[in-house]
Amino acid sequence: MIEISLLRHVKVNGPPALYGHTDIAPQVVQNKSLLTALVNSQQLTPYDLVISSPLQRCQLLAEQFSKTCQIPLTCLSDFKEMNFGDFDGVAFDDLNFDDSSQSNSQGWQLLEKFWHAPDDITLPKGEPLALFHHRIITAWLELIAQQFSNLSSNKKPIKILLVTHGGVIRMILSHVLQLDWQSATLQQHLQIANGSCSQITITRPFSENNKTHSVVNYIGLPMPSTI
Repeated sequence: MIEISLLRHVKVNGPPALYGHTDIAPQVVQNKSLLTALVNSQQLTPYDLVISSPLQRCQLLAEQFSKTCQIPLTCLSDFKEMNFGDFDGVAFDDLNFDDSSQSNSQGWQLLEKFWHAPDDITLPKGEPLALFHHRIITAWLELIAQQFSNLSSNKKPIKILLVTHGGVIRMILSHVLQLDWQSATLQQHLQIANGSCSQITITRPFSENNKTHSVVNYIGLPMPSTI
């Protein structure tokens, strides 16, 4: 059995924007509070492994938690957030396109089209939703396969903390729950708050094959000390 907790990073130290591959720092006070909650939780249900997006809003927390509790840490670039291209990291109030004919108004119109049909609209120089989905699910399946390979020798259940991003978590949940990952509804109505945790348990109930069975235990719960 593998139990994977999907933890979204805290709010970032910047104005409202689409932060995808932009490497922006997390808010210090919130990050410290979340770290305290993680360390406290380790006394009750200890993690065996920490995996993190390499972006600092995830990695700083993962490194601090790993060091404090002496847990192995692996950073995997495939668990980065979606790349929003020319919109990535640009404050909503500052949207402009100096190298094109698009105005702020046109920029907002494109964003609204993207939010309502993310599979049909790719932002300029951005990552298409289909490629983002493929990247995340491929990394997820590889992670599960690797961990079951490690389990074959000791049979002991393993608990993993994956520190990542809201878009990544939504893609993983949509895969496990067999939801339509192409739908804007997933982005608009499935709330994954900053600092929240979702949990999935994966088993191989049939020893004669490698098929897995996944169960979502909960979605978007706050860590105790961050309520």
